[in-house]
Amino acid sequence: MNKIISKQWMIILLSFLILLNSCEEESNTDSFPKDFTGGAFITNEGAYGAGNGSVSFYSFEKDKLYNDVFKTVNGRVLGDVVQSISIHNELAFIVVNGSNKIEVVNAEKFTEVGVITDVALPRYYIGINQEKGYVSEWGTGFGTNVKVIDYSTLSVIKTITVGTGPERMILLNNLVYVANSGGWGNDNTISVIDTETDEVIKTISLDGDSPRDFVVDTNTDLWVICAGYIDYSDMSETPSKLIRVNTTTNEVAETITIGETFHPSNIEISSDGSSIFYGGGYAVQGIYKMGINENIVPARPVIDKSFYGFNIDPETGIIFALEAPSYTVNGTLWRYEANGTLLGSYEAGVGPNGAGFSKK
Repeated sequence: MNKIISKQWMIILLSFLILLNSCEEESNTDSFPKDFTGGAFITNEGAYGAGNGSVSFYSFEKDKLYNDVFKTVNGRVLGDVVQSISIHNELAFIVVNGSNKIEVVNAEKFTEVGVITDVALPRYYIGINQEKGYVSEWGTGFGTNVKVIDYSTLSVIKTITVGTGPERMILLNNLVYVANSGGWGNDNTISVIDTETDEVIKTISLDGDSPRDFVVDTNTDLWVICAGYIDYSDMSETPSKLIRVNTTTNEVAETITIGETFHPSNIEISSDGSSIFYGGGYAVQGIYKMGINENIVPARPVIDKSFYGFNIDPETGIIFALEAPSYTVNGTLWRYEANGTLLGSYEAGVGPNGAGFSKK
């Protein structure tokens, strides 16, 4: 009788151990992604000079944000001020502004591939074709360079002179449009680069200071967000503006004033190309939505909250908004439907500023 009871207990104990092991394996599997496709990379600047910039990964499937993924995979920190991330073919280019470098990793596994160091205060990278990409850089803070990166060797092969403080870039019809923000000064131009020759073929002057970002709408018009010149003494501050450029003629078609002391630096487009969203930046409360055929800015935001930056998933239209309360504490990723309905919030790293999307 005792032997029968002992056997029963042994079977129960064995079953429990198998179940426990299975749960642990499932927990371990869920604790970190097997790959980094089907999600969004969040760039966390970190505190300036502290070298604690990082990248987080939001998994669409798990509805979960995994922090510090570069360090977890590669066993070392990224560096100082992680500015942006861009996926180009099978590689991801992580622009580390304060460390004057671009860390290049395998986009699927996030394992290190190489480092580009011949850059000074780099800002944003954009893939051009299978052979090359461009990176904007500020240099001393008043720099005028876009550098051409050889994709196979990860080396700088040419320098293109543009306006002051080149910021974000967009590729359309073999042309790259560069927003010349002025860096630590001021500028009000867009440089247009022919990607076949890597030469500037036109400079577009704008009736708006500090162009920062672009989108292309369903009519292939280019929308530019000009943050305006920010003067903290308010003596020479200039208003923010939305400017529409006809990409057939590369001439300004429309200029819309946003506000005198309201300086948004992000612009995004709806998944169908019919509405623009703007916000993020200095003294900006909320994310605003405006149809491309409207010529008056909305009075109220679609999301009434202050964000450091935001991006929109081009496939789903979901808004990824980043809140950075300070550079000493972790920030927050907020996800919203296009109508402003909150989907979720997730603790990110220090100083989250934007998202780059990775598809399966």
